Amino acid sequence: MNEQKVIKQFAENMKMEFAVKDMSVYKNSEKLYGSSLDSAAIEKYLSLPCTTVYKDTGCKLVTRFNVSSDLYLMVLSSDKPDTFDGLEAKYIISDIKKLIGKLGD
Repeated sequence: MNEQKVIKQFAENMKMEFAVKDMSVYKNSEKLYGSSLDSAAIEKYLSLPCTTVYKDTGCKLVTRFNVSSDLYLMVLSSDKPDTFDGLEAKYIISDIKKLIGKLGD
């Protein structure tokens, strides 16, 4: 398994399939993919108890998950405020679960 390749492919799929503009992935607080987040944002996102959607001028879907002993933080961003509403969020979360399976292989 090439972790970088799997994550890059996932990001490309998110950008093609949904209105995702950018994606950041951190593993154990080290950036693996995408745009950098400041330490305050990382700390805030890691403290979330579950997947969360933030809305303002655009929106962000923030999730964290464990694969073996590693903690991943993923932030998907969009310029459209309704990107992560309803069925879209359901499909994205389903795709994230598939990604977790691939990272665990």
